[in-house]
This record gives sequence, structure tokens and C-alpha cells, in this order.
Amino acid sequence: MALREPLAEDYRIVPAKPADLDEIARIESESFRVPWKREFFETELVEPYRYARVLAAAEQGAVPQVGGYLFAVSLYEEFHINKIATDRRLRHQGYGRRLLEDALARAGAVGATAVTLEVRVTNATARRFYATYGFREAYRRRSYYQDGEDALAMVLSLEEKGPRLKV
Repeated sequence: MALREPLAEDYRIVPAKPADLDEIARIESESFRVPWKREFFETELVEPYRYARVLAAAEQGAVPQVGGYLFAVSLYEEFHINKIATDRRLRHQGYGRRLLEDALARAGAVGATAVTLEVRVTNATARRFYATYGFREAYRRRSYYQDGEDALAMVLSLEEKGPRLKV
């Protein structure tokens, strides 16, 4: 399927707020075999050093109102992406790229030297997606997921790109 450039006015990236949690939980449960609970996302909104963003519909009444989300945390020099997903109706339209590029810009702005994340070993689509940004498969985490599947830890070095990543 061809990737189309999303219209900037359709969805905008804004800080996640408690009113978004039901939609975040819905997207999460539709996107992952072992989804995070709503309460996990709620905690992420109040914990320090967190970066929580949603794709918010520009118009009231648009469906979906929340088109996707990204949750990350800054840990010393590392910027770790915990979760990223888009509503199934908006996939393959560039919205996931917008979320990731926003997070990479934030990582550079806070002085991170690396961006990290985990991905299921069986999720070849996600692995290819991250590779297009320069993420490399660093190591395997055995039985990382609750269902026993291994994860690949992927790392994007920002040092190789200079002091700040420009996206």
C-alpha cells in the first residue's frame, strides 16, 4: 500500500491528557496482543521525565478523535520509546512517522545521545520501519513479552548525527 503524506490539518500532535485515555486504551487493545492497561497510561501522564503525545483530530466530531499516541521517557542520555501506535483506520498514511519524528526531535532537544525501543522479533514491519530511521538491532531480550516472545532492542545513536538530530 502506498504511503500518502498526511494532511497537516487532519491531526496535530499535542500532549496527551486524561481525557484521551479511553481512546488510547482502545487503540492499544486493537494494536497489541498483550496490551498495556489503561492505568499504565494514566501513570505515564504524571510520572516525571515522560513524553506523552497523541494525534488529536483537528475537528470536533472527527472519527477517531485520537488517531495515535507515543509514550517515551528520558533516562539520563537515553530517550526510550515505550509505546507508539496509530488507529487502524489511519495506518499507512504517515501518521506513525509524524509521531516518531516528533519524538526524535524531542530526544535531540533534551540532549539524548541515543533513542531506544523494543520490538517483537516477529514484527518485521515495525523493524523495517525503525530501520528507515537508522535504528539498528542491538540485542535480543529473551521472553520479554508476557506471552513469552523475545524482543529486539533497537538503538538509534544521535551522536553519529551530531549534537542534535535534525528532522
